Parts: sequence; structure tokens; C-alpha cells
Amino acid sequence: MKILHFANWHSTNIGNGALIHGTERVLHDDIDSSIEFVSEAWDDYTFGLKKWDQVFVDLVNRHDAIVVNGAVTFNAFRRHNVHTGTRFDLPLPLWDAIQKPIILYGLSYRCWPFQKYPNKKAFRKFLAYVCANPHRIFFGVRNDGTKEWIQRTFGFESPHVHEVPDPGLFVPHANHEYPELDPKRKNIIVAFNGEDPAYRFATSTQKLFWPRGLNIFNQSTLERICSYTGGYKKKRSAVIEEIVRAAELILKHCPNAGFILAPHYLDDYGLIQEFVEKVEERLAHQRTVTTGLLQVPHTSYFYGRYAKADLVVAMRVHSMSPSIGLGTPVIPVTSQGRMRVFLKKAGLEHIAVDVTCKDFGERIAEKALQLLDAPEQHTKDLRAAADRLREQSRLVNRKIASML
Repeated sequence: MKILHFANWHSTNIGNGALIHGTERVLHDDIDSSIEFVSEAWDDYTFGLKKWDQVFVDLVNRHDAIVVNGAVTFNAFRRHNVHTGTRFDLPLPLWDAIQKPIILYGLSYRCWPFQKYPNKKAFRKFLAYVCANPHRIFFGVRNDGTKEWIQRTFGFESPHVHEVPDPGLFVPHANHEYPELDPKRKNIIVAFNGEDPAYRFATSTQKLFWPRGLNIFNQSTLERICSYTGGYKKKRSAVIEEIVRAAELILKHCPNAGFILAPHYLDDYGLIQEFVEKVEERLAHQRTVTTGLLQVPHTSYFYGRYAKADLVVAMRVHSMSPSIGLGTPVIPVTSQGRMRVFLKKAGLEHIAVDVTCKDFGERIAEKALQLLDAPEQHTKDLRAAADRLREQSRLVNRKIASML
């Protein structure tokens, strides 16, 4: 069986690799180990290198099925998706020409609470279409609140919207030697998240003003205006200062700690630079290194580092969920609803520290020192949660197997 695997194969955001390879792993295990996945780069269509046309339909029909995988599909930052209101922007009349099963697997949203979603009418038509054709389209959204977001934002409910556990939980990892991991130290990976800073670090006043501001400015102009304001800069710096504080407290009480700053995408480098500028010189000079970016084909190498770390401080979704799946002690530092909802559904909300908490740097340090000293119960909780979520994915995959 040859399945066209439509995903962000050319991305430099390694989180896409966790979604892609985690998906292939569970579908191989649960449906048929002899499945052959044929890659087709979704990002080539996003950036206009290929077209949503009959050529694409013909490509799908030359395979036994198509899996559309895991990415942030319902994206409020992609305003040009006029056909479906989603990043899978194939005009609906062409969907009728696809003769093979369409598996939408673990799709997610990227829309902040005070942000307007573009092309709502087209998105509603997309929702109605896919849910009216459950015999040939499986509509699976990630278990990060996407289903609830659809209900809340569009007033749309259907039994044909299925929740799929984040495939990043099941990312495969390689067993390599990593020179940045010192066997004589407690190795702590820190994954910053620099995406959507104008939204992530917006003040309460900016959030209130935002919908009205869109009546005057376009979205990109409004983002620039907010990023220049003192309130935004103060809040952003305060978050970095708390991470700095956490790192300094950890080193003070755990003298053999070492920090590995692991960017997942280009956006993260700005926060890394500010962290290095603010942290005490000895910690930066002697105990901090960084990794580089890797693309999707090197996913297992990248996450092999996570598997060998003593602790992960995760601001990114796909620093958090792979750590849970690998059983690596992790402190999710939450700054958006998607992370909070995922953790609640996984029964792991107690392991997180939210950036809205006062003095959250101290909370991170306290949790970190406990986990570095005695990680056993925490690791047990992670493995139990991962097992529960894996069973949920098996149930989902049985439905897909019946379609194939």
C-alpha cells in the first residue's frame, strides 16, 4: 500500500519532524508495517512553488490514500487561504475528484484568543464538506483544544471531528553521542519559543485594543506597533529574566548543572540572545552551549539528544510532548492555551509552570532541583500518560484502517 504523506518535509522547524515521523511510526505499527509512505512537501504549496490544481489531484489518485499530517493547518497568520480557510487550500470542487481516502491526521490551530480568523466563510464550508463525507474523509484534530476551538470560534460541532493524540509523543530517536551532553553534569535542555511574540507577550491593554486596531491597521502593521511599545518589551524581558533566574538558582544549588539551549526554529534565536546577555557571566561562559537547527530528515538525531538529557525546560509544544513520550523529565513552561489544554487532557497539568504565575522562575528552579534529585515518580507519571495516549491513538488508527 502506497500512501502519499503530505507534510512539511522541507521545514526547518524540527517540531514538524516530530509530527511526521511520529505519525508514520504509529500508522506502521497499528495498520500495516508494509505501508510505503511517499513524501510530498506541503510547504512547497504554502509558498507557491506548487499549485492546488488537477495535477495535485492526479498525484493523490496515483496512490492508495493521502495522509495530511499534523501541521498547524488552521492558521490565522495565513490570510491568503481563500478556498478552504485552511493551509490545505485545495478548492472544494477538486476534492470531489479525489478517488482515494483522505486522512486528515492530527491537524491543529494557531489563533490567539484576541486574534481574528481570516476567511471564516471558506473555513465553515470546509468543515461542512469534510464532515459530510466521513466515508472517504477522516477528520482528525490534535488533542490540544483544536476541537473546542472550532466549536467556540465557528459554532460547529460534529461527531465526525475526531481527536488524535499529538503524534510528536511518538517520535523515534537515535542513539548517538552528543558532545554537548557532558556525562559528568546534569544536562538540562532549554527550549525557548520565539513565535508570535506580539501575541505571546501582549499586555492586557494590547489584547483589549487588538480587535479595534484591526479596523485601522492591517495585521502586520499592528504587530509592529505592539512590538515597539514599552509594555510589550517589559513583559517579554520579564519572561526571559525569570528563565535566567531559574537557571542561576539551579546552578547555585546543583553545581554540576549544564544548560543546552536547543532552538527548534529561527524565531527562538532572539530569546536565546537575550538570555545570554542577562544571565550571569560564569553560567554563560562555562555552563551554556547551544545546538543548531536541523531539518525533518534529521528528526531522530535531534530528539536522541532529548532522550539522553536529565531534564527539559520546554516552552515549545514539540519540546514538551516528545519529552513526555520519551520519558525524559520535563517542565513545560506554558504561555498559550494549546499547551495547557494538552497537559490537562493528558492528566499532567501539575507538571507545568505558567508564565502568568508570579516569580515563576523560582517555581521552575524548585521543580528542576526536585527532578534532578529524584525523577522516578515524575518519569512514571510521564510513561503512564504516554501509554494512555498511545492507546487512544490505536483506537483512532483502527477507524483509519477500516477506511483503507
